[in-house]
Amino acid sequence: MGTRSTVAAIALVTLAAWSCSRGSERAADSAATRVAPPATQTPRESSATSASPPPSKPPTLTVSEHGIGALRVGMTFDQASDALGGTLRVPVGVDTTGCDYLVWSGGPSGVHVMFDEHRIARIDVDTASITTTVGARIGDNEARIEQLYPGRVKVTPHKYEDGHYLTVTPSAAADKQFRIVFETARGRVTRYRAGLMPSVEYVEGCS
Repeated sequence: MGTRSTVAAIALVTLAAWSCSRGSERAADSAATRVAPPATQTPRESSATSASPPPSKPPTLTVSEHGIGALRVGMTFDQASDALGGTLRVPVGVDTTGCDYLVWSGGPSGVHVMFDEHRIARIDVDTASITTTVGARIGDNEARIEQLYPGRVKVTPHKYEDGHYLTVTPSAAADKQFRIVFETARGRVTRYRAGLMPSVEYVEGCS
C-alpha cells in the first residue's frame, strides 16, 4: 500500500474513533439529563402548621348562689366593674342608693344584674342557654330541680302563675344568706335568680 493510502486509512480510523467518543459523550449527557433530580423546592408547610389556630372560646358561664362567672353578689360597683373588664355600668340617671339593674355591655343575653344599696345583689336569668353549676336550666321540670338539689329545695306557691317557687338553700352554714330561686309554671322552670337575701326573694324585682 502506498504512503498516501496509508495516511488516508489512518485519518479514517482516527475520525471514526473521534465520532464514537463524541457519540458516547452525547449519550452520557442525555442519560445524565434524564436521571438528574428535580430542582430542590422548599417544602410546603402542612395545613396543621400553616393554618391559624382556632380562636379560643370564651369560658362557659354558669350560675351559683354566689353569682355568675367572675361576677359575685356582694361586690361593690368598682369590684364588679374590674371583674368584668369595665363592661358593667350604672344606667344614666339611676339612683345607686336604692335597687335597680345595671347594664352589662357584651354580657350574655337573658342575664340581668341587680344591685341594691351600692352592691351587686342578685343575678336574674331568663334564657335556657345559661345553666346553674349543677346543670339546672329553664325548661326543667320541678322533679329535676329537686334531684339536682336533694334535700335543699323549699316549694311555695307562685304569686302570679299556676306554679311554684323552688327555693334552694346552700348546704354550707357560711352561705345561709344566699339562695337560688326557680320560678315554675305548669310544672316547668320559666326563670330563676340567684343572690343574697332578702333581694333574691323580691318577686317583682326592684319594683
